[in-house]
Amino acid sequence: MSSRHPITRAWLDSDLEKLRELHLAGASLLRASAALNRPSASVKKRARELGLHFAGVREVRREIHAREQTQ
Repeated sequence: MSSRHPITRAWLDSDLEKLRELHLAGASLLRASAALNRPSASVKKRARELGLHFAGVREVRREIHAREQTQ
């Protein structure tokens, strides 16, 4: 009989704190998911539950393009 491993990993208080810190630092969703070593969908869902919003890829690209135009 094989041992079963959980598909998901529980969110610890330290993970939630790091998620809040990354959001305050202005990290993108992809950077936050990489820093937390979690799927971006999982990070996005948890952030939404905490009332946080990470900009999507299109939003980030639009901001980068706008910055490049002003320089």
